[in-house]
Amino acid sequence: MKEEIKKVLKSTKRYLAEFTEIAVPVLCLGVVVQLIVGESLLGWDPIKNIQESINSLGQSNFIGVASLLILYSVFKNQQQ
Repeated sequence: MKEEIKKVLKSTKRYLAEFTEIAVPVLCLGVVVQLIVGESLLGWDPIKNIQESINSLGQSNFIGVASLLILYSVFKNQQQ
């Protein structure tokens, strides 16, 4: 029974890692394209979504900077 649970957890972890490998570059591409174009993309507004997520954590500028650093580190780790 424990081996089955370990196997399921390993496969779930692998699927989440693969999803993250795809999602982070798509998110970064969406942000860059929106910055260039200046409008939302097909109803998708990644910058607004990120801003709302950061604002829900608090109004502090420090949280915004910390969030940017975390996103940057995740992106850099994906490239390595």
